Amino acid sequence: MKTIVVPFDFSTYSLEALKTAQKISVKSGATIVCVTVIPSEVDFEKLSEEAKLKYTDLIEQKTEAEEILPEYIQQIAPAKAPIEQVVKIGVPHEQILREANRSEADMIVMGAYGKGYTEGKFIGSNLQKILRMADMPVLAVKVALDGNDLRKIAFASTFQQDTPKAFAKIKPFVKAFKASVHQLFVNTPGNFHTSEKIQDGMKLFQAGNEEIVFHQHTYSAEEVEKGIVAFCEEEGLHLVALVSGDHKLSPAYQIGVTETVLFQGDLGVLSVKA
Repeated sequence: MKTIVVPFDFSTYSLEALKTAQKISVKSGATIVCVTVIPSEVDFEKLSEEAKLKYTDLIEQKTEAEEILPEYIQQIAPAKAPIEQVVKIGVPHEQILREANRSEADMIVMGAYGKGYTEGKFIGSNLQKILRMADMPVLAVKVALDGNDLRKIAFASTFQQDTPKAFAKIKPFVKAFKASVHQLFVNTPGNFHTSEKIQDGMKLFQAGNEEIVFHQHTYSAEEVEKGIVAFCEEEGLHLVALVSGDHKLSPAYQIGVTETVLFQGDLGVLSVKA
């Protein structure tokens, strides 16, 4: 892993994400790029220099953020390695994704909520958009994950043909922590598979990954999401990886498994696309 992008909006949740990214950085040697976005519907980067001068309030906010961020971050989350800090103006999720693509990020680590969080609220709208639109893995957290949390990963999947391709994207992360991977298939009444079929899929998934320690689990539940959360609670796991489908064009009200698992528990959820 070379680069981790962390969206930072001064909220408690973005701080938990930054602390988690630092744990990953220490093990993997990845550079952290901390991105703060001054919210605006104006696509500031595409304006001419003359046009930019009309937005004095946005320029002042950007300048202030650039001045206070370095010392602020050093105080709240001292780093062993320098953190690159970038301040943008524009639509938050668009600017975050642009920076992630520009820096060829291996992973985005961000808080489940932003500054506008209220009790009982579903996951943040920016996170939902980034989960759906990012090509690289996205790790969303509510509380910071420590080294022990990152050494044991639940990998929940149906273990179909595209699963190994998705796993390959997070394999450097798994190897950096020498993590054990708990393969998890949640059997539900509406999608019941025999033990033989499940084990065949898991064995196929393990091929080519012999250096990694795998554990196989089948868990019965009424709903996949509840089964994932319950399994992790019972096993004492705090991180789950999920293979996410392509939901770039889905409306916000259509909620997927990844988003629901994140909402229902305090797990760190690592979303990865095939």
